[in-house]
Amino acid sequence: GVERAGRVGSMADAAPSIFFDSTYRLRVVEEEKYKDTERLSEGCAAFNTKMEQFQETVKKLVEGMNRQAERIEAAKLKALGQRNRVESEREGRKIRAVEIQSLINEKKANLERLQLQVESLKKVDQEQKTIVERLGNNEA
Repeated sequence: GVERAGRVGSMADAAPSIFFDSTYRLRVVEEEKYKDTERLSEGCAAFNTKMEQFQETVKKLVEGMNRQAERIEAAKLKALGQRNRVESEREGRKIRAVEIQSLINEKKANLERLQLQVESLKKVDQEQKTIVERLGNNEA
């Protein structure tokens, strides 16, 4: 740094130091320290800008992940609902199959009973025909 006009005051005096820069402007800080401070300030501003961009990117990423998580959760609930419906349908089919099998067994038993009744009625009919024939032969 260039101290053109020199220092006014010193550290020993405990009074503030005043400096002149290369353009002869009064400064409280030496020109090199001032320039370093300016570069640091610019670096901090650039860093803050990058951090804001990073935070915005992270925010968008998190929002996208949340939307995807919501879609996944909705699909998962839909799949669970469909699985429950399938299981319910399976149980319903098993119950219907048992009911139908029971009805078939009832119908078979009823068929056997009716077939036995038909056989019995045929025997009775045959016996009655035989009796009628005997009576007809006895009268003749």
